[in-house]
Amino acid sequence: MVNYELYNELGKFIDDTGLPVCDAIQFKRLTDTYGKEDFRETLSEYIAKERPKFPLKSIPYEDMRETFLELKRFDTSKILTPEKQNLNPVFEKYDDYRWSYAEYGLGIIDGGSQFNTASNYFHQDLRLDCGTWQLKSPRQTWEKGDAKDIWRTLGGLWRGINSTKDLSPNSYMEVIRLGTYIATQFKPVVAKAIYDMTEAKTVLDTSCGWGDRLCGFFASNAKTYFGCDPNPNTYDRYMNQCQTYEEILTGEGTILQWGVTKKGKSYFVSSGEKNVVIFRCGAEDIPYDELPDIDCAFTSPPYFSTEKYNAGGRAEEDQSWAKFDEYEKWRDDFYLPVARETMKKSKFMLVNIMDPKIKNKRYYSGDELVAQHWDKFIGQIGMKIRQRPKSDKLFENEEEKRKFETSTFIENVWCFGPTDYDFFKHSRKGTLESFLG
Repeated sequence: MVNYELYNELGKFIDDTGLPVCDAIQFKRLTDTYGKEDFRETLSEYIAKERPKFPLKSIPYEDMRETFLELKRFDTSKILTPEKQNLNPVFEKYDDYRWSYAEYGLGIIDGGSQFNTASNYFHQDLRLDCGTWQLKSPRQTWEKGDAKDIWRTLGGLWRGINSTKDLSPNSYMEVIRLGTYIATQFKPVVAKAIYDMTEAKTVLDTSCGWGDRLCGFFASNAKTYFGCDPNPNTYDRYMNQCQTYEEILTGEGTILQWGVTKKGKSYFVSSGEKNVVIFRCGAEDIPYDELPDIDCAFTSPPYFSTEKYNAGGRAEEDQSWAKFDEYEKWRDDFYLPVARETMKKSKFMLVNIMDPKIKNKRYYSGDELVAQHWDKFIGQIGMKIRQRPKSDKLFENEEEKRKFETSTFIENVWCFGPTDYDFFKHSRKGTLESFLG
């Protein structure tokens, strides 16, 4: 039930974007005076009616710049653990992969999110506008959802998730992050680690996404990057990223040129200390025959029937979810053909994908990829992910809780190339046996 006295009071607390904000003392006073349920309902109604600007995280240029430079300086061998030196249990999303980590695991990449600002600076609004087939994105919920939609996202303000116990833009985002679907940001440090592990100079990314692997490339020792994305909005942002990173690295901008492929797909070339070519098309339309030899192709392909990139935007029809709307079509006309073309050009191909599950039906994309390239399958690298905390009540005993807290949960990175290659050679701890020869 909307409390109109509180509604009017919220109008006195708005910031310059129209968002109701208050400190911890005021937040507690309003909660104590009106009760958390009335507060939540009234705040939801206020947002639905007044439509304040979505509370994007404020990222100053200097924060982005310093984070990027820290990433460039970072030694990625520190986040690599060869499987024989991993002391914790490893859990995949599914325990019945034909080529499971338990049997084919090579090691773990434990990359944190401390460098995400370096790419999120350019793309966070677009990423937060990406929903799924089942769920609205955070921005869609905030800007077009009704009061009930917004109400569902705000409960964490009073459930202990609100770390500062106030009503600030950061607190809104803290609870929205858990109350809606948010497209995952790939960690730039993981991309840099993989380029370092493969000692790559020329890389290929068949799904540029939110510019995170592009960021990892600029921070690595690789020199040339080829990528693609059919989204015209992210395409423009990639140019800005290239220009900005070049200015940070050299003090000078990059030279930009534009062209069109034989299939009529546009692309741009960024030339400087780093060289970048990005095609505005899906991976199925890259002119693979015109690419040079690739040292490392690494990507996280757009999942079938999961995230709806650029839904409602210009050139929406070019997205894989729109072109390949059935799993078999997606697999046979996009996913596996792209992998075949990629493998023809690349010394290494690493693919980060977990089996999608739609309406309780699982699709075996991991096993199908390995089966197609079994002769070049090296094994799995586990990309460590953070599990959401569980309530103590969900554990039967302390031993079960300890096992959960010390276990390593991973996303799969399927690795192909020369089968005798050691990805973890620079991070293996010396042993007496190896020292003696």
